Amino acid sequence: MEAISFMPLYEVTLFGVKFSQTMIASLSGTVFFLIFLFVYALMKKKNPRNGLTNLVDMGIESITGFFQELGGHVPLKLIKIVVFIFIYILWCNLVGLIGDLFVLAAPSLHYYFRPVSTDVFFNMVLAFLAVTGSVIYGFQANGFHYIEKYVGYKGLGIVKKVTGIWSFIGKILDIVIWLFIGLIELVGEVARILSLSLRLFWNILAGMVLLGLIVYATQLFIKVPLLFPLIVVFFELFVGFLQAFVFSMLVLVYFKMAGEGHAEH
Repeated sequence: MEAISFMPLYEVTLFGVKFSQTMIASLSGTVFFLIFLFVYALMKKKNPRNGLTNLVDMGIESITGFFQELGGHVPLKLIKIVVFIFIYILWCNLVGLIGDLFVLAAPSLHYYFRPVSTDVFFNMVLAFLAVTGSVIYGFQANGFHYIEKYVGYKGLGIVKKVTGIWSFIGKILDIVIWLFIGLIELVGEVARILSLSLRLFWNILAGMVLLGLIVYATQLFIKVPLLFPLIVVFFELFVGFLQAFVFSMLVLVYFKMAGEGHAEH
């Protein structure tokens, strides 16, 4: 079996335009998703009671209801964004797994395809949009004073009134401490972006590497080469679902925390 390099991203020139492996995977997944939507809409229009479309509708409603129940006060429009993130990442992971199977059958395809979630920059863009959206929602839900979460110009509120030199010094320290806490909050927002993106990246990349190594090992040492790869495929289906759920669940938590504002002081 031809050795496959997992870490570097290759560029492929198609019709004079350069694409990365993950970009090809993303475009492929998007095309298949649009085809699915077209077929769904066609079937829905032809027969509203079609079993497949009803199953899809039931699944979407169940997922939305689940996130809505956990989200509490989070508006439905944001719940729909969370649901879209869940479905989008799950779809990308599924397309990536199917692509991995083709790559394992024909290793040369590795230079043209790689699961989009193994591109850390894609994950970071998705995480950045999600975290930034939660911050924007925080301002919408709490007003401009939500900025005190990051810039505590009023201080902690330990010193309520300045009456002398010592209370003045105390008030200054009060404000400095809250400004430091605000800086930690800003760092925390960046940490959320890194956490979301790197968690998804490493888990999907690890699955891709594991699948390749097991296929390679079983071809060398085991008489039934498909047994262990099939086990890993089912495991990776579970991991792909789990990572999509964890990512969207954390986004929902960020929205919920932003809607609750910051602790009063």
